[in-house]
Amino acid sequence: MHDHAQPETFDVHGMLLFGDDPLYFSHLPMFHVPAHRFQALMEVDFRDDVREAVRKVDDLRTFVPDPFDILELDPDAGPVRASLRGTVFRGHFERGGTPIAEDVTARVKRVFLFRRLDPAARHDDEAPLRYLCFGRAGGLHLAHEITARPDFDQVLTVRLVPGTVRHEPGVTGEPPADFERPVPVTFGRADTPRRRLVAGDTAEGAFDLGVSRTGEHGFHARVEVAGEIYMETGDLSM
Repeated sequence: MHDHAQPETFDVHGMLLFGDDPLYFSHLPMFHVPAHRFQALMEVDFRDDVREAVRKVDDLRTFVPDPFDILELDPDAGPVRASLRGTVFRGHFERGGTPIAEDVTARVKRVFLFRRLDPAARHDDEAPLRYLCFGRAGGLHLAHEITARPDFDQVLTVRLVPGTVRHEPGVTGEPPADFERPVPVTFGRADTPRRRLVAGDTAEGAFDLGVSRTGEHGFHARVEVAGEIYMETGDLSM
């Protein structure tokens, strides 16, 4: 007999669906379920009619794919899964959401963050608040960097306040207009749900552009929060 058991990472992996052009998925993680101990962000697309139906929804949107192995989205493990079949919901699919497009295909254009979460790690409430900035000019987002339980999952729409950019010493030039890869941004407040950024906030962030042959690169800028797309603590508290 052959063992046809699925791996523990095979499950229904609910996604937050957000953005306009482009559209994004953010995997909805949970520390207490092995299959869902992953933070993942990706750019996706749908056929034209589905894309337009999605864009007409001006509140929370989620996507429920058919069961699959989430490791198929890991760019470091080989070719990324090309598509996900499932249903788009207005609202949270587990909390009263209503389907708006069923049995549709989401094309995975690129996965730009895939991280396994450590269920044994404990959160450091003294650590600085840290997000990941991504998106295109005029449509930037911050996703809270999930580190250890208890933590929170949050996605924001933001903009850089013009005229507030300050470069690190020895660095010149303008910051990128588009953030094709997630750029870590640290804020001078504690990394707790109570101290998180919220709609209407303006705060200075330190953007870490990484290290090149000429040294570390980064800049400071004031970030204005236009809105909070998603916020969750319960699924990351256990």
